[in-house]
Amino acid sequence: MSFSKLIIKLRLPSKLKGIFFVLRLDRLVPIHLFNLIAHMAQLSKWISVHKKTCDNDFYNPIFNYKNRESLYKRVVADHNLDSNIDYLEFGVSAGISFRWWVDQIKDSDARFYGFDTFTGLPEDWGRFKKGDMGNNNKPPVISDDSRHQFYQGLFQQTLLPFLSEYKTDKRKVIHMDADIYSATLYVLTLMSPFIKKGDIILFDEFNVPLHEFKAFNEWTKSFYINYKVLYGVNNFYQTAILIQ
Repeated sequence: MSFSKLIIKLRLPSKLKGIFFVLRLDRLVPIHLFNLIAHMAQLSKWISVHKKTCDNDFYNPIFNYKNRESLYKRVVADHNLDSNIDYLEFGVSAGISFRWWVDQIKDSDARFYGFDTFTGLPEDWGRFKKGDMGNNNKPPVISDDSRHQFYQGLFQQTLLPFLSEYKTDKRKVIHMDADIYSATLYVLTLMSPFIKKGDIILFDEFNVPLHEFKAFNEWTKSFYINYKVLYGVNNFYQTAILIQ
């Protein structure tokens, strides 16, 4: 009998698990550290694969947040997005990127939907604290364009009511700037029935291992999502994904 079969027969994994639970060995394990290392390794592997198949700037030691606008321009030009699209942004804050898209897409039938609490982060996120990145509890003002609409509140409060009325066969650009793992996973999960081949998803903090990347990785595996990485800037901090 092989060693592996002997282990299975003796039910050693189950017995070791029981001992771990009874003795509360979790108190000796730095869970968050191991979790971070594991997802950092997954992200590193993901980058090593996709950096070979898409346009990107990896590895660039200089972070330039303005590079995301070059990514937006490339997506719009290469994929003919100046057309009758639906643009949905999750995490609007002061509306800098939202305004960019409203200004760039001239088609009169295009629609823009923004979701945010506008009171800032609902919880601490990295070096940012709860309440950071707010907009004084009000949506940004875009007075010269009537094609947009904002939905104020947690995504868990606003997205389901929105989707219950949302009927469209238009191509979608979904901009994920939710930052937080739970918020990102919630939005991707609820949007899954509405996401079709040819839609594009933009991530604004993709290479944060325990947040947007973790949510995206779990979502694509859970829902069997086929995708292609189009572009990455700032070492895939901002990333564009095409649904296939």
